[in-house]
Amino acid sequence: MPMGSDAAVGMIGLGLMGAALSARLLDAKIPVVGFDIDAAKCSALKAIGGETADTIGQLAARCQNIVVAVFNAEQVMSLLDELAQGAKQNPPLLICTTTCAPGEIADIAGRAARAGLPLLEAPISGTSAEVGAGSATALIAGAPERIAQAGAILDILCPQQIKLRKIGDASRTKLAINLILQSNRAALAEGIAFAESLGLDAAAFLAAARQSAAYSKVMDSKGQKMLARDFAPQSHLAQTLKDAELILNEASRRNLPLPMTSTQAALLRAAILLAGPDCDSAAVIEAIRPARGRTGETR
Repeated sequence: MPMGSDAAVGMIGLGLMGAALSARLLDAKIPVVGFDIDAAKCSALKAIGGETADTIGQLAARCQNIVVAVFNAEQVMSLLDELAQGAKQNPPLLICTTTCAPGEIADIAGRAARAGLPLLEAPISGTSAEVGAGSATALIAGAPERIAQAGAILDILCPQQIKLRKIGDASRTKLAINLILQSNRAALAEGIAFAESLGLDAAAFLAAARQSAAYSKVMDSKGQKMLARDFAPQSHLAQTLKDAELILNEASRRNLPLPMTSTQAALLRAAILLAGPDCDSAAVIEAIRPARGRTGETR
């Protein structure tokens, strides 16, 4: 049945994405009950009007709709037994926003089904800032009746949606989209670094690039952050690298070479060494800029 306005939604994982999704629900007057092993993230949810549960089982007992926004498939899998135990009489609908490999989400769906937990696959294309602005896109796959059941929640979380045929298709689509997005981001970083090396004003160059045939939306979301060396996270380098490695693993299984993705994954690894895993993905530019440029010294 459609969700009533007084029904609390559970949120497992209160990092950048989970926090942004929680804020959208709370702004729509939907109560949120969150869970995270990081006490500071739980406190942050309480500060904006949410509640927290002490255990996953407790959350499952309270919420009929639960959004899962954790780092990887292994973490999703580790939740399922406790979720099933916490809601034996009335199992909740799980909305999994974690980006997984297609085989991983298939395994998760199979295990969830054996535990009596209905599941929707709903990875999100976009940063936490784009989720907050309502401009991110949810890629949704699962049984039509489950999608209808979660419709009110999904419309709040991500007004922009793409419906896909079956579990696994959302992950396949998300990984292919991420391949293009990550390559666009790395190309932008390289273009800015190149323009700087030519002695161009970087801000003027970015403005020109936005009006050119080279334009991509990544110029709007990451261009200014690259110029300002503002690496406050909207998405983490570690998460971006995790997704790149999923892409490369899937391609390897199919004997498909991905030279651009291989190169930009190496850039991500270098950027993590320079800037740290929790910096924004815009920090990939730090793996390209000369050392003096990274320190902000004048050429």
